[in-house]
Amino acid sequence: MEDETAMPAGEQALTGAPTEQVDAHRNLLSEAMQMLQGQGVDTDAVASQAGTATTDPQQMSHGDLMSTTMALAQQHPEVLQMVAQRFPAAQGLLGSVLGGGGAQSGGGGMLGGLLGKLTGG
Repeated sequence: MEDETAMPAGEQALTGAPTEQVDAHRNLLSEAMQMLQGQGVDTDAVASQAGTATTDPQQMSHGDLMSTTMALAQQHPEVLQMVAQRFPAAQGLLGSVLGGGGAQSGGGGMLGGLLGKLTGG
């Protein structure tokens, strides 16, 4: 493709976001991964499916954060939604990464719409 140097919109959102939002997003993913691990989910498999080498969001690149977020949204949207409610600073960025335009839609309603999108509703 001719736009090899262009980043996906979600990765651009992460790259351009304030540090505190990216940190909140990393913390959101960390908690989601811990919750899944506690439920017996193989988080190494989740990371592998996302194409990342680590399950630790603190060590992930912006691209890895985006692909892990996408994998969690597809495989475990209920966990992602539950955890996201505790990280309001990450909600706008989460919507941007997942293509929901969360930065404009502001929070709670975005998450319900996101779940609907992910489940085909």
